Amino acid sequence: MHPSSNINLRHPLSQHALLRMQQRSIPQHVVAFLTELANPVDAGCGCTLHRFDEDSWAEARRLLGGHAPRLDRYRNAYVVLAANGLVVTASRLH
Repeated sequence: MHPSSNINLRHPLSQHALLRMQQRSIPQHVVAFLTELANPVDAGCGCTLHRFDEDSWAEARRLLGGHAPRLDRYRNAYVVLAANGLVVTASRLH
């Protein structure tokens, strides 16, 4: 978790999500922002997709304060949550 953020990752991560986060250089604090701030969109099969919209992006940047420019590279990141709250995967839109 980034030291200046005050948001915690409340959803468990699947092994697949951990692997994809590592492969795609998506840190846990970004996943936490996505799961807690972004509005979920139906992804089918009971899953939801969480990606930044204008409001959630502004809130994440506000929470990071002076460190907000470091978040810019994750503007197109998203996560998929299973119906039970498990983070299934993490990626970036291209």
